[in-house]
Amino acid sequence: MADEHVRAGDFGQFVERMDERFDHVNELDDQRFDSMNQRFLDLEKRIEEGFAYVNQRFEQVGRRLDRADQRFDDVQAEIRILRRTMLALGVPVVATVVGAIVSALVKFLFFSS
Repeated sequence: MADEHVRAGDFGQFVERMDERFDHVNELDDQRFDSMNQRFLDLEKRIEEGFAYVNQRFEQVGRRLDRADQRFDDVQAEIRILRRTMLALGVPVVATVVGAIVSALVKFLFFSS
């Protein structure tokens, strides 16, 4: 039935046109594939830049935390020094007060008649 409506020459032209169309489709596919590849490369580059920025920020935060740790260490050292100073100043005062109380007790108990 197809032989009645399509001549052999026309069929050859049809096959040639189909080949041309498939070649065109292959070219479009290659272009789209290259375009998608480029998009992925651009996206990968942007992600790397973003991670570089994030890494830079983490380094800055790390440096700030190191400085804060150093300040806390300095504050702890100052607190230790103040504690020793308060102890050194407080022991004689407490000893004097206890001595005065003991002296008053001894005087009251033994010399009050």
